[in-house]
Amino acid sequence: MRLGILEAGRPPAPLDETHGRYPAMFADLLRPHLPAGIDIVSYAVIDGEFPESSVDCDAWLITGSAFGVYDPDPWIATLKDFARGVADAGMPMVGICFGHQLISEVMGGRAIKSDKGWGVGSHRYALKKRPEWLTDEGVAEFDTYVSHQDQVTEPPPGAEVLAGSDFCPNAMLAIGDRILTLQSHPEMPSAYVEDLYTVRRERIGAERIDAAMQTIVDTPRATDADRVAAWIGAFLTHALNR
Repeated sequence: MRLGILEAGRPPAPLDETHGRYPAMFADLLRPHLPAGIDIVSYAVIDGEFPESSVDCDAWLITGSAFGVYDPDPWIATLKDFARGVADAGMPMVGICFGHQLISEVMGGRAIKSDKGWGVGSHRYALKKRPEWLTDEGVAEFDTYVSHQDQVTEPPPGAEVLAGSDFCPNAMLAIGDRILTLQSHPEMPSAYVEDLYTVRRERIGAERIDAAMQTIVDTPRATDADRVAAWIGAFLTHALNR
């Protein structure tokens, strides 16, 4: 199995030097939940580095980004075209935060800057539907870190809302049996989240950041980050075996 990570964003300097970049965070998170010997490669699409073909990898993951899906940067339009090609080819695809929003737009939904403002801290989502690959019986909610202003306000036609909250109703979507998207960030370590919120304190506002800091747990990642990683691994394994 070969997983291609499409790097659509980077930690703000100097956090990239301290904590590394997002593809490495995803590799560390997901590798224990994917088949042994998996090959994980990354493409810096934010720099215009794209795969030659949508079938260069067996599955794809689009990372988060500080950009919005509505921004005019040429690489975003190219990424939308690439994601459309992946979907048309029936290749499994996962989107996280910006990736969640971009895939939703590509597939006919809508993502905009929310009038609810910034979402930061550990957010709890309620599971609403359970695809056959999500076998965690008895689990009704999960907690993961977030950092976003934009939200998917209109899911694509035919999408199933798997999880949401009052703040973010469309937080986890399944589009057919080949696409899974999430608004939250299971890949972000707790130490990185703390530093990220500190860097963004002035931009987001001290009151909201102070409240978010209280939700950062004393574990390597958010409370249910590993659980969500297992779901992503189960989704990819299920999609590739169909």
